[in-house]
Amino acid sequence: MATTDAKILAKGLNLLEELAQSTEGMTAVELASSIGVHKTSAYRYLNTLIQGGYIRSDGDGRYQLGNKILELGSQLLRRMPLRETAHPFLVKLSADTQKTVHLCVLDGHDVVYIDKIESHRTLPIMSRIGSRAPAYCTGVGKALLSGLPTDQVVSLLRETTLEKRTPNTITDPIKLLEEIKLTAERGYAVDNGEHEAGIKCFAALIKGFSGDMMGAVSLTGLKREFDNPEELKKIITAITKTATEISRALGHASS
Repeated sequence: MATTDAKILAKGLNLLEELAQSTEGMTAVELASSIGVHKTSAYRYLNTLIQGGYIRSDGDGRYQLGNKILELGSQLLRRMPLRETAHPFLVKLSADTQKTVHLCVLDGHDVVYIDKIESHRTLPIMSRIGSRAPAYCTGVGKALLSGLPTDQVVSLLRETTLEKRTPNTITDPIKLLEEIKLTAERGYAVDNGEHEAGIKCFAALIKGFSGDMMGAVSLTGLKREFDNPEELKKIITAITKTATEISRALGHASS
């Protein structure tokens, strides 16, 4: 019985994951096909999740995530000391630079965006709180990887499909390792339009009490906005200073 219950729970979670990937919702038939169950079972899972507020249907036969998911996600974010501690620093950094600012953590081969502050000049970039992106081609990702031992970075890159997302994406593992080493040496990472064409990003590692990797903060803008050398110098100083301030607030005694 316990095994059956576990399988039912797994199917219900699979259903939620499928809905999370859909921007327009899905029908019961589509969901049944996606998670590999009969339509009758899919309806049973859907009805249970609707009663709990985890999904909703607007009467058009399509299902979407419900407000309960948003509530749970918000509670999780509020309990993350990194996000709570970093938030006021992110707000200041965005206000000072008039750029979009992100806070990310590493999750396997990806980065997860846990906070985002936009300036009044909002950029047409894909990021949103809770979304994911590959670590190898993002500024925050390279900053986070620079906080790992080399052998762990090598292992992650071996398990990652290095897709050419833009003409500037680095897909050579050796060059990526050199880039990550350079990031650690200079104290900041650069995404030169490697994840999204025309978008440039500077990021720096955030450390915890014992010097361990906690997250990364980034500053993003259009590539042409960083052409001025003096302005670029100010940007790099701002992002590294912010990362240091957040690290200190988390208890890291930087030199």
